[in-house]
Amino acid sequence: MDHKQLVSIIQNMTGVYLTDDKIYLLDSRLRDLMKEHSLQNYDEVAARLIGGTDENFTHRLIDQITTHETKFFRDESIFNALVDQMIPEWMDRRGISASSPRSETLSIWSAACSTGQEPYSIAMIIRDRFPLIYPNLRITATDISRDSVERAKAGYYTNFEIQRGMPPHMLTKYFTQEKDGYRITNELKTGIDFKTHNLVSDPFPGRFDFIFCRNVLIYFDEGTRKTILVKLRDSLKDDGALVLGSSENLIGSLPNYIVREAGLARYYEFSTQVTFFK
Repeated sequence: MDHKQLVSIIQNMTGVYLTDDKIYLLDSRLRDLMKEHSLQNYDEVAARLIGGTDENFTHRLIDQITTHETKFFRDESIFNALVDQMIPEWMDRRGISASSPRSETLSIWSAACSTGQEPYSIAMIIRDRFPLIYPNLRITATDISRDSVERAKAGYYTNFEIQRGMPPHMLTKYFTQEKDGYRITNELKTGIDFKTHNLVSDPFPGRFDFIFCRNVLIYFDEGTRKTILVKLRDSLKDDGALVLGSSENLIGSLPNYIVREAGLARYYEFSTQVTFFK
């Protein structure tokens, strides 16, 4: 079966670039969807997408082809950097005290948030460390997969998902136990705005103090990666910071950035006027 047209359509729709050594993913991830819709080959899948008359089919294909690997507090060092360095410096620049904070909004975008573990992790650790700032926290959490966003909104996680990275004291504090799993408290849910968003084709929200866009750019080709990084930078406030995945960087993609480090974590700033080197 010729896959080239379908690969091109998927890349245009999602940004995901399937190299020749990844073509096997088409079969493994689309087999059930093709069988359900009686599609015999990739040309028929491509034709259905081009027709554009079955929105549900398109959403399901996107959900199947995109990667949803995530867990609570994935790469724990960046969450420590957030509360030990990034937020304290943000407060210093605004003259905010943790004991008597002004009502200034702290805005964070969790891009490509999958099923919500990242934005909930951000909310939990900020609620723990900065309880007086937490009421002014606004998190926007987005993902291309409609099914993933609906799961994130529901805030229900299986025992297996909880076991992957959840500190026991946070489980007790921020979840209620249900059959075969746990549900996040309404307090955390109400502070997060979950919505579907396509990094390739949708307008970017903004502007944010911090943007987390981790472990997604590795699936894009160089041109798409550069375009998205420019948009991410432009969605930051002047003194904002960008967090990428541990295997991602800005080398060759954006000029005039500053690499900040905190322990094992790394993030990026774009204004030399606001950096506090400590």
